[in-house]
Amino acid sequence: MALTRRSLLTTAAGAAGTALAATACGAGPGGAPDLEAAAHGPAGPATLRWWSFAMATHEGGDLRTDLIRAFRELHPDIEVEIVNAPAVTDISRTVLSTALVSGAATPDVYMGDVAWPGQFAYNALATPLSPVVPGDYWRAYPEEVITALSWEGDVYAFPFFGDQAFLFYRADLLERHRIEVPRTWEEVAEAAARVRRAGGAETGLVLQGAAYEGLTANVAEFVADAGGGILDADGTEVTFGGRAGERALGWLAGAAESGVLPRAAATFREQEATDAFTGGGALFLRNWSYVWGVVDAPDSPVRGRVGVAVRPGFEGGPARGHGCLGGWCNFVNPHGRNLGAAVAFARFCAEEEAQALMMRTSAYLPALTSLRESAEARASRTPTLALAGEVRLVPRPTQTPRYPQVSKAIYTRVNTVLNGRTAPGDALAAARSEIADALAGRSL
Repeated sequence: MALTRRSLLTTAAGAAGTALAATACGAGPGGAPDLEAAAHGPAGPATLRWWSFAMATHEGGDLRTDLIRAFRELHPDIEVEIVNAPAVTDISRTVLSTALVSGAATPDVYMGDVAWPGQFAYNALATPLSPVVPGDYWRAYPEEVITALSWEGDVYAFPFFGDQAFLFYRADLLERHRIEVPRTWEEVAEAAARVRRAGGAETGLVLQGAAYEGLTANVAEFVADAGGGILDADGTEVTFGGRAGERALGWLAGAAESGVLPRAAATFREQEATDAFTGGGALFLRNWSYVWGVVDAPDSPVRGRVGVAVRPGFEGGPARGHGCLGGWCNFVNPHGRNLGAAVAFARFCAEEEAQALMMRTSAYLPALTSLRESAEARASRTPTLALAGEVRLVPRPTQTPRYPQVSKAIYTRVNTVLNGRTAPGDALAAARSEIADALAGRSL
């Protein structure tokens, strides 16, 4: 039976089969979360459980404990216990959704990927938040972030930290061969060919080309570079195609055929792409902001020889600098018994005190626009933070609850382009058809 928002809001079933206990939920009339009570803040002492993975500080500590300590200075009656979560998105999503569908009252607050809100809101696994914050609250964050966290006109998660894609490059090799940092993908191909001919690098560009979610993020970026998108604003119609789709997939196919992209990239996820770059085999790397901490680590073979830039664009296309919107947010469990306290904690993590603490003591990018674009951020010695405000954020097509099926259609078909098995036009047509089936509920 298909899950619906109404049926799930009235569900309070048994155990979830995990360490997350399913207990009676704290709800208002009809089983829905008591948003009026939540809007008034904490009601007395409470103990919250926060589902989150470890977050390292620059000094090697756990950022989560620092955030909890700062929160408790404002709310000494609220204790926050950490429930250690897996840092793998799909595993975390599966465990949480299983527990929450069963009516689990804990965790009270849970960290989730920015790709989750449409699915979790549709299945009533997250609390709608606009009723519990002031009307202009969400203006403090990039519009693309709030769009990603929304479903049918409401916001279902508090922004926590951002992630976005950059172009990492071997600054030493570009300098040696007197090449400027490329501003277009055509210049990337030219630079790669020149350096490869001279024997300076085995390949030009490495990225995440395996048949998984990471490839969808790459495709969304390249399509945006060409001036297109995957779905319309409502998430009900396929827009992946036309000149933008053809140009994006055509460039990827040509890069793979010419060796700018190695064929092995069709098997690369984040780690494999990073390893290829740090091992000295590639001139360029497309990856997420956290990779700066890898390439600049004391034991990195390329430390001191890497630069960072916003992603290039296509010649004659929109402005360069597109980067897929990644990162994590905090959801409030609609079945929780301490909604006021849970909202207070998730909101604290989204606001200036916590965001500034995170920015100054860790490599995580703040979600607040004022901090992302601040003079302090621009002056940072961490280039991904210094450039964060210049990135044109590109959300994945998550505005549909059937996003997993949409994403699968994209990464499955485009992967066959990268490994040379399918022509770009054929892959594009197949992906469009499969995305349409997904939106209509005709795919698994």
